[in-house]
Amino acid sequence: MTHEAASAGPTRPTGARSRRRELIIALLLGTLAFLVYNANLRSIPAGDTYAARYLPFSILQNGSLLLDPIVDQVAHGRMPPGVAGKPATAFWIMTGRDAHFVSLYPVAVPLVIAPLYLPALLYLDAGDGDALRADRVARIMEKLSASLMAAASVALIYLLLRRRANQRTAVLLALAYAFGTTTWVISSQALWQHGLPQLAIVAVLLLLTGPVGSARVVLAGLLCGLIAASRPPDAVLAAGLGIFGLWWAGRRWPLLAISALFPACLTLAYNLLVAGHWTGAYAAVDHPGSYNQDMLEGIAGLLFSPLRGLFIFSPFLLFVPCCFFLALRERRTRALTLAAAAAMALLVVGYSMVDWRQGVSWGPRWLTDLVPLLVWMLPPILAALRRPGRLLFALACAVAIAIEAFGAFWYSGTSYSAAMNADPLHPTAPFWQFANAPFIAELGQPRAPADLLMMVEGQVDRARIVAGANGEGADGGGDLRLVITGWALADRRTPYAVLAMLDGRFLANTKSFQPRPGVARALGVDAPAGWRIEVPAGDLQAGDHVVTVLVHGYAQDEPRLLGSASVTVPKAGIGTELAGPLAGAAQRAEQTLAAHLQPAGYWLTAFTQAPRYEQPRPEMNTFLNATLLELAAPAARTPALVDALARVRTFLAAQIEPGGLVRYHGRSDAPTIGVLGCAITPDSDDTALVWRLAPGKDPGELHAALATITQYRRPDGLYRTWLAPQGDYECIDPGIDPNPADIGIQMNLMLLLLESNAAAARDLCEAIRHKTGDAAVWVYYAEAPLMIVLRQADLAARGCALDLPPARLVSELPGQAIWIELAGVLSQAEGGVGTADTLAAAMALLRRIAADAFALLATTPPLVYHNDLTASVRRYYWSEDLGYALWLRLYQASWRLAAALP
Repeated sequence: MTHEAASAGPTRPTGARSRRRELIIALLLGTLAFLVYNANLRSIPAGDTYAARYLPFSILQNGSLLLDPIVDQVAHGRMPPGVAGKPATAFWIMTGRDAHFVSLYPVAVPLVIAPLYLPALLYLDAGDGDALRADRVARIMEKLSASLMAAASVALIYLLLRRRANQRTAVLLALAYAFGTTTWVISSQALWQHGLPQLAIVAVLLLLTGPVGSARVVLAGLLCGLIAASRPPDAVLAAGLGIFGLWWAGRRWPLLAISALFPACLTLAYNLLVAGHWTGAYAAVDHPGSYNQDMLEGIAGLLFSPLRGLFIFSPFLLFVPCCFFLALRERRTRALTLAAAAAMALLVVGYSMVDWRQGVSWGPRWLTDLVPLLVWMLPPILAALRRPGRLLFALACAVAIAIEAFGAFWYSGTSYSAAMNADPLHPTAPFWQFANAPFIAELGQPRAPADLLMMVEGQVDRARIVAGANGEGADGGGDLRLVITGWALADRRTPYAVLAMLDGRFLANTKSFQPRPGVARALGVDAPAGWRIEVPAGDLQAGDHVVTVLVHGYAQDEPRLLGSASVTVPKAGIGTELAGPLAGAAQRAEQTLAAHLQPAGYWLTAFTQAPRYEQPRPEMNTFLNATLLELAAPAARTPALVDALARVRTFLAAQIEPGGLVRYHGRSDAPTIGVLGCAITPDSDDTALVWRLAPGKDPGELHAALATITQYRRPDGLYRTWLAPQGDYECIDPGIDPNPADIGIQMNLMLLLLESNAAAARDLCEAIRHKTGDAAVWVYYAEAPLMIVLRQADLAARGCALDLPPARLVSELPGQAIWIELAGVLSQAEGGVGTADTLAAAMALLRRIAADAFALLATTPPLVYHNDLTASVRRYYWSEDLGYALWLRLYQASWRLAAALP
């Protein structure tokens, strides 16, 4: 008999009709498993699976295995490593090469399943980009992908078992494998590292027990390499199968060896080039206390612990070690059986030397990958059993299926959490008490919620530090308190609870919800949705913090990440004033800014004929709206102002004309033309501002706009204002220089070039340095240096420090000194050079400007700029709204400075 014929096995079905029937049965078994795996309408994940859940989307969208683009989703409310000096609580995220975020676990699983995510990605691309909707789709895709791999392994294991068992036995064992092992509650429920290795192991066994061919040999080698790449400890199993495979392949053994190295080499390349170590991200993990000193207890725990024992959760598998001699009766599979048994024994010993408790997960998760090998060994054992033995085996299968069914529909993880934290002095003791077994300890609780399709809606309104009783800050007295507010709904009903985390650690939760009339009107629901979490802030460390909020739709479901907000905790003393009366002034400033926004999404600018704020007249221009957007966005905390800024951004983006240029008064066909402006010639200043702050969707238009702007570059390296020949000017009253190169325009243009053309930005920086003392470049800001002071700080922070003439940075106009002083103090406070004197000056400015409900702004608002004073008509442009925005920026900067100073 040839080697190939001996490997084929006498029980393998023959004939096209028979093979077709077997394939249909396998397909039906896989389909049944897939339906049952999803019948609980929930997933059972953990932090270990978060990267695998979201990475397929990032692979398809960004072409990258890094977590950087999706780190917030993967962190799931916890803190990634190395973020602002905060302790990392998202343990499943590591810092890889060049400080990029990488998954702690191998990326083979998300890489293999990424094509399955393509329809979901197309579905999301056609939507509105809602983050909660995208997270819901990601959860569904994780469950479907995991259950599909597990179901495929069920179908294949039936075909494998048919090579050594009759049809009835193969069906029954396939069902025991599908529903009586952790293939159900682990592999099919979330993207752990087990589903893909299980599928690959079954496929390798199917190849190794069949005829030899070059294609089969190559595929077997690739799958062995994939097993190790998917879960590194499984390299022991891959080696056992691979060693037998070298003998099975005969003279083709080099093909198997080389093909097995291919996944290994890809994994090594990822580990070195992305994770930064040849062992991968595991190298960055500190493992204190993770090693087990009692190897025998570890082995016993992995196999017989009530919480972790393989033979407790799947007792029918105990027939394999008890009757192993029967498994060796088949001479044609004896070598493979011995190789597999040796590999499994080594893996169990290896796991016994670490913390065999395995964290919070269902049953013997670490040994899930052994299950296909054990099930494959059962047919000769069953064939040799007498009737009592078969009845006992059937009873063990029934018990296993009942245990796994309980896990799929009832398990919540509370029993494991309690056991893991029960006895620090004797950490393994609770794992030997049958009362702690999850299928016993959680019997009294209700069925776990079917939350997979649950739709969460809501937002985090704001997180702020306030002073006074109940966090109202009415009198500025009392202890500081952290107040977080927002709204949330789960399937258009009031959720079970909302919990807040500070820097990735649990802070507080609430189950109390209040009506939100605005939400009720918008969504057409009456369920209370508003929530508020308030905690004392006196014990919180001073400085910047990140608050994340999660929603529990049900009592035992996995929380959904609702959103996040930043908050700065000041030190005692000055913080009480910032959180008290000045907090009320900040709220007034934000409300006023939002209220001043016109229905079409723009703020108005006031202009006068003289350098005094008398008889102002309104106009609409893109310059002030872009400037306000940039200044107010970092300081916006109230939903009203955040919404207003979003509307402004949309309005500005709509002002981009074909060719990419922008006009000072907006599009020439806008309804405001002739009422609040005119169809003025496009200019480089407003084009640069809009493209930087509210860019259009077509990058080709930006390239076209920059090309046009470049045509108006002077020989000295500066850029002119108007982007048309003088003969084509519209609505322009030119001065001595009909197309000047104003210094403020150069600054705004350079900020855009820093993002789009670094070389051009460097050239422009040098050109400005040579012209700062030239009166010809001080056209629109000669008597209004406020914006120049602000832009000087912006450019210095980006590497272009300008030495401007001090005489140009002061104003002789009445009432403007306070705004220029504010710009200077703000630059120090935000530039990292603020001192106690800076904070004192900031506080004095905040008090003075906010006095009497910001009365100063009504009489002496900031002078933003003026027209060319050599033109036939003079105009000066003012903005109360700019004053509010500057005050808010200084207020936020004072928070941070108060927290940072000793």
